[in-house]
Amino acid sequence: MTSNDEAPRSIEVERGAGVAVWRQIEQILAAEITANGFGEDGRLPSEGELAKRFDVNRHTVRRAMLGLAALGLVSVEQGRGTFVQPGAIDYTIGRRTRFTENLQRQQHTAAGKMLSASRAKADPGVAKALGLRAGVLVYRIETLHESDGVPLTYARSWYPAGRFADLPAVLERVDGTTKALAEFGVHDYLRKWSRIGSVLPEPEVARRLNINRQQPVLWVENVDVDLDGVPIKYGVTHFAADRVQLMVEHDV
Repeated sequence: MTSNDEAPRSIEVERGAGVAVWRQIEQILAAEITANGFGEDGRLPSEGELAKRFDVNRHTVRRAMLGLAALGLVSVEQGRGTFVQPGAIDYTIGRRTRFTENLQRQQHTAAGKMLSASRAKADPGVAKALGLRAGVLVYRIETLHESDGVPLTYARSWYPAGRFADLPAVLERVDGTTKALAEFGVHDYLRKWSRIGSVLPEPEVARRLNINRQQPVLWVENVDVDLDGVPIKYGVTHFAADRVQLMVEHDV
């Protein structure tokens, strides 16, 4: 395996070749990634180094990097650099979607933390999803989950405050949402529906996931219900698109 300094340098971009320069850079780097040309840590040279190598401006290099990220070949981490992506994690969405179980089945570590919690009046969208009247008090919980020490999901969730009094305090005390809800008599819950899309991240999402704002994220909007079919949570989760691929499971 070669080091970064020994990565191939012979291929050059061609102006006027009918293929955009940034696309040529993307293709060259993709070939080098396939050939394991970036060492054990998989770190690519900086934008400045690549701009000098290809004799282009940084904007052109940045576009190539975003192209590689969209292909799932690299992960662009703000403040750290760009790294070869070892392979996206399969994240299953089914009737019983649990973050820790999803990751542990694939021999990945999983860790989550509550970033903030507040009580507010439900706006019409949240109220409709939870089957409540607009203006009823709900808890808004903000969470971040990591896999193998890398941010994977950033979520905002809403729970009926009347049913789950002091939910934030319980979440602080116990390990995980499933155990917290069990203290309120919800010993199991199911996914009622999910809506999946892709979007460029707002600043807060990009900051939490440690990604470039030009790097698309996957989002999943969902409602969870208890075993009687009563809504208990409405949420929107953002996934770093180059670190995960969503797999919808049709439960029998």
